[in-house]
Amino acid sequence: MEKLFTEINKRNVHYGAYVEQIRDLFARKQESLKTKDDKFFSKYWQVYAWSAIIGMINDKKEEGASLPNQSSFQYQMITNGSESIAHALLLMAIGKIEAKESSDFLNSRKLLTVISEYAEGGAKHILEIRQTPGYERKFDSPDDYLLEVVQR
Repeated sequence: MEKLFTEINKRNVHYGAYVEQIRDLFARKQESLKTKDDKFFSKYWQVYAWSAIIGMINDKKEEGASLPNQSSFQYQMITNGSESIAHALLLMAIGKIEAKESSDFLNSRKLLTVISEYAEGGAKHILEIRQTPGYERKFDSPDDYLLEVVQR
């Protein structure tokens, strides 16, 4: 497992259009961390991880999703920011892979693709919630994030 984690930490994260939309809605631009604004997340990896968790919990996966955007961060940045989140994403991805052999879920690129497909699905789910009448401003308030966690 240690070898897999070392290998996955060296890889760049890829994401698609839905994660990009969520990132733009809820994360500060990383180069302007000193700027005060109403964005909940201060790092792009946090939005990616949140979207992936939402996708996995709600079983929302965009299988075969186009992931044309290569992030400016490697998975190591998630590990550095929160080792427990990095481990949880990896374990959830392993749990979501339908494998016949251990080699099917010990491939670091495949695991990252699974995480990204769930991040896309989670981001799409969040955007759909915001299109529901009465929920157009969902997640504009920090309280919305806490309520979402409590509702889980």
